[in-house]
Amino acid sequence: MNFRLPLSVLFLASCGAASAQAHKPAPHAVAPTGPTAVIDTTAGRLACRLFSKEAPETTQRFIDLATGAKDWTDPVTGTPMHGKPFYDGTALYGVTDGIGGGDRTGLQQGTAGPSTPTEKTLLKPDRAGLLGMKVTKGETSSSLFVIIEHADLEYARTMAVIGLCDEDSIQRVQTISHTLLAAGNHPEKEIGISHVAIVPAGTALPPPAPEIAESAIVPRFGAEPAAAFPSPEPTGPTAVIATTLGTMTCKLFKETPVSTANFIGLAKGTKEWAMPSTKVKQHGRPFFDGLHFNRVIPDFMVEQGDLPGDGSGDGSIGYQFNNEIVPGLTFDRPGRLAYANSGPTTNQSEWFVTEHAQHRLDGNYTIFGQCDDAAVKVVEAIARVPRDAHNEPLKPVSIKTVTIRP
Repeated sequence: MNFRLPLSVLFLASCGAASAQAHKPAPHAVAPTGPTAVIDTTAGRLACRLFSKEAPETTQRFIDLATGAKDWTDPVTGTPMHGKPFYDGTALYGVTDGIGGGDRTGLQQGTAGPSTPTEKTLLKPDRAGLLGMKVTKGETSSSLFVIIEHADLEYARTMAVIGLCDEDSIQRVQTISHTLLAAGNHPEKEIGISHVAIVPAGTALPPPAPEIAESAIVPRFGAEPAAAFPSPEPTGPTAVIATTLGTMTCKLFKETPVSTANFIGLAKGTKEWAMPSTKVKQHGRPFFDGLHFNRVIPDFMVEQGDLPGDGSGDGSIGYQFNNEIVPGLTFDRPGRLAYANSGPTTNQSEWFVTEHAQHRLDGNYTIFGQCDDAAVKVVEAIARVPRDAHNEPLKPVSIKTVTIRP
């Protein structure tokens, strides 16, 4: 099965073993030897050494844009900009496992020229603190960048690595990311870039740049817009999901009858399903009992995964069904229980629970339940266990039972 929620731009620092795992460098990892990008933000400094040798073309484009050596056009006014640093005065925003920047419109578009074919390098998102340019369908954005706070190989096709930030910067990225994601990227106070300086290797870093006024930061994400439709409240049965790290209680929606009935049938064992590896039909066997959470990401969600011992990874339980998108039922709050999928007709059995509002998921995933505040605390705990670069817990976190109450 192994469906994935996509990484896209639209984390409270893990502690103890989790933090050590997140910051442990990959074996024989290449160290950057280029200049340092000093990104002074309204939430503190980020210092990232650049891979000028390993990714010369992409790194140089970033440098030219940061210093104003590359001309660009203001996407709002249409004014040509010559000698003006692109990133100064732009907002930061939370992304999965980190922060993003370089967006002057709020539309997640590179606005410093056309995208370019992604440079071939051996660099991978295999350690915390990597700085990279956003990649979409093999094309590298002209301006959008991300900094990840944890090794995350899910970025392998969506990030062209160009730098590595120091330990203090990683901690700051974690704090900024958590602040922004907890607010659904609509914080009370915008966090922006005051100035980006490119400092040659062997040269002392400059003092912090003057902090830019919040009113000068672009784009302005502001308050979350009002919903077009009122959100329904769940009035269906209650699912009690007992895990090895606590119990999640979630009320189910009657507005998603197919999705809700599928979950209830699998939980009770009244719905027939096929073992992915053998295709043998299973009757009267509760599906979820004993399953592991195979994908956990702080400030995002926890996702239930494949059958233990199946190992097929991409198998089917014998059927699929379509999304049920309900007007007004959005990812506007923590604790949404929804199906994971790889497209609108591919729902089966895998589900996830969100930690915060996640409007970037709206319209793509069926929400069929709302978990209570205590359940969200369990999500927070599961999301912060030590994990590998594939976001799988190093020590399994399991579902003990799923009980359905009227």
